[in-house]
Amino acid sequence: MSILHRILVPTDGSDPSVMALEFAMRLARAECAEVVFCSAVDLTGAIAGSTNPYAATDVGPLVDALEEQSKHVLGKAAARASAAGVSASTVELAGPAAGAVADAVDTQHVDAVVMGTHGLSGVSRFFLGSVTDGVLRRVDVPVFVVSQSGANVPADVLFSRIAVALDDSDPADAALEFALDLAQETTKLVLAHVVNIRELYELAAAERYAATAAIAQARHAAEELLAAAAERASRRGANIETVVIEGEPVASFLDLVQTSGAGLAAIGTHGRRGIRRMLFGSVAEGVVRQSPIPVVVVRRHRKPAPRPKDS
Repeated sequence: MSILHRILVPTDGSDPSVMALEFAMRLARAECAEVVFCSAVDLTGAIAGSTNPYAATDVGPLVDALEEQSKHVLGKAAARASAAGVSASTVELAGPAAGAVADAVDTQHVDAVVMGTHGLSGVSRFFLGSVTDGVLRRVDVPVFVVSQSGANVPADVLFSRIAVALDDSDPADAALEFALDLAQETTKLVLAHVVNIRELYELAAAERYAATAAIAQARHAAEELLAAAAERASRRGANIETVVIEGEPVASFLDLVQTSGAGLAAIGTHGRRGIRRMLFGSVAEGVVRQSPIPVVVVRRHRKPAPRPKDS
């Protein structure tokens, strides 16, 4: 059953945004979803950055150029979607990009966002890392982040295996729930927890106790955590594999992504409960920036928005 009805895709015509656009259309076809393309024009910021406070400046041409560029980019995106047989609409946004996209999530009633990882420089930029980061921090819907290496993952591979990073936190729980929502009958979920060996050794040295005992305890806790998650997933009929990894969280999880043949990674934005935490914001950020496959970042679980009624 499709859980994504409307997918928001910010675009500025840059290579990363085009990659995100292509991925979003594959995702939309798999989910029978509509794509909503948006482009943000920050006129205030552009004018402030291009005017001389000591001289009169005609900003009309700049405003016209930015608005024309936005319309052109949205028109091209809509044309590509039409050619691919994907239902699409467009919306022009105003203001700083991250905030404008976050507002559009609510006003457009979308179920997810698809973004590239970076973009152009100068007044035409949209996808600086700070913009993607800003959207991730502001929105509650899942955000698919697509890099160049992960842009061309076919839909059948995308849902063949989903690697889910788990820790003892609400966002990790939400990432698992969303992965279960996305999973198809043939999907295998690879549930993973990383025991941060370096952190445990450093803590043991500072507190003067045996690291081996702490590692054994952490591994046992990880096995219990994954067993509980696997039981929950099994109740929904999911095909599951669990893996406990010892190492550095970002590198270890990304190694698993590659060796498991996953087409999609799912991760919570952070982890805050108890000593078994793994997914601090920096870990999620590291996974997003370095992943060879698309990553869906989940802040909290929420039911899909109802499909809009035909007018």
